[in-house]
Amino acid sequence: MKSHTVLSKIILVILLFSSAAAPAQVAPGATPGPDPRQVFAELVKPYRNLNDYTVKIHAKVSLPTIRVPDFTATLYFKKPDRFHIETKSFAPIPRNSGVFNPSQFDPEKNRITYQRAENLDGTRADLYRVEPLDSKSQVRYYNVWVGGGIPGRILQVENLSFRGTKGLVKLSYGTVAQGTEKWLLPENVHVHLTFPEGAPNPDSSFTTKDNPFSRGMGRLDEISGEGDIHIAYSDWQVNTGLDDRLFKK
Repeated sequence: MKSHTVLSKIILVILLFSSAAAPAQVAPGATPGPDPRQVFAELVKPYRNLNDYTVKIHAKVSLPTIRVPDFTATLYFKKPDRFHIETKSFAPIPRNSGVFNPSQFDPEKNRITYQRAENLDGTRADLYRVEPLDSKSQVRYYNVWVGGGIPGRILQVENLSFRGTKGLVKLSYGTVAQGTEKWLLPENVHVHLTFPEGAPNPDSSFTTKDNPFSRGMGRLDEISGEGDIHIAYSDWQVNTGLDDRLFKK
């Protein structure tokens, strides 16, 4: 009887050890993917010390029912998400699609899930769904394609606003050297916008205080259909200590 009890205990210990040591099993048919939080933490990490920037933007805009001449503007950014645009023209730049915010996809501010691997214009990319945790966010969710080697970079972003506007953003990057630091920053951005039919003011991100030219905003109230914005960035200046008063204009 005693030997039977000892044998049972030995078997129980073996089973417990085996289950603890065995790797987690992937459900049949499921595709294992990268850890989303780790991936996006690595994407954000190089920009942790980017406190502000100033950059020239040159834009070509083609929006349905509105003629917008090509324009040049100066864009100012300061952590965590403050922007200011200075231009002599009407400059419709969608905040969630056309402005570079290095902490936009911080895993501490979003719910991020891995979707699948895809071929994006001949490049392997991992697709993630990113849902902002901020209840004030104008964006319902983003689809974010990450690839381009090691370290990875964001190659394409698709967003859907709560008002129904969709934006598909394709990015290319250049290396900006400043002192002993180097930054991988946008060089060209193409934004393809799809506006919902018959929805008043489909994307209020156009009408934020970041853009001072409110006289042209009324024309954006009833846009429907599709449009494109091409933006080229130049003359990056990083961490110059921008004054807070600049963002109160």
